[in-house]
Amino acid sequence: MATYTITWRNKVWMGWFFMQLPIILFMDLLDYMWPAWLYEPVGSPLHAAFQMKAWYIGKYNDPIVQWTAETASGHDSWMGLFMHLEFFFLLPTVLYGIYRLAVQRRGTSGCDELLFFVFALEVAFTTLICIYDTSFLDEAIYPAAIKREMQFQLYAPWCIIPALGAIDMAARIMGRIKAADAAQGAKKSQ
Repeated sequence: MATYTITWRNKVWMGWFFMQLPIILFMDLLDYMWPAWLYEPVGSPLHAAFQMKAWYIGKYNDPIVQWTAETASGHDSWMGLFMHLEFFFLLPTVLYGIYRLAVQRRGTSGCDELLFFVFALEVAFTTLICIYDTSFLDEAIYPAAIKREMQFQLYAPWCIIPALGAIDMAARIMGRIKAADAAQGAKKSQ
C-alpha cells in the first residue's frame, strides 16, 4: 500500500503524539490506570506527576480533571466514557502513531490516515465538549477570568490542533480517493 511521506506534516503529527503520551499517562489517566502506591507517597516513582496534577487542580479547581466515578454528580457521567476512550482508543493510537512515524519512519498508509483522522476528530470533539461544559461552571466558584483561561488557554489548543490534524488526514484520504478514481477512469477508457 502506498505511503504518504510529506515529512513536515508527519513531523508535526509525531510531535503531537509525543506531547500527548505523557499527558495521557501521567495527567489524564494517572489515577485511572496506576495504583495509588505508585504516585501518592513522597518518593514514589510517579510522585512528580501526582504533584503536577495537584498543582493544576489547586490552581484551576478543574472539575473535569478531578472527575472520578465515586465523585460523579450524575451530570458529568460522560467523563467516564471519555476516560475509557482515552485508555482503550487514544493511548493505543498514540503509541501506534509514535511507532509508525518515529520508529518505522515509513509515512502513513491509507489505513493509518483513517485511524489518525478518527483519532483527531475524537480528541477535538471531546475537548469541545469540555470547553462547552466549562462555560456552565458556577460563577461563584469559577470567576469568569479563570473560566476563560481554562477554555481558551488550556482546552482550546486541544480542540484546534486535532481539528487541523483531521483536516490534514482528510486531505490525504481525499488525495487517495481522487488518485484511485483517476486510475479507474483511465482504465475504463482503455
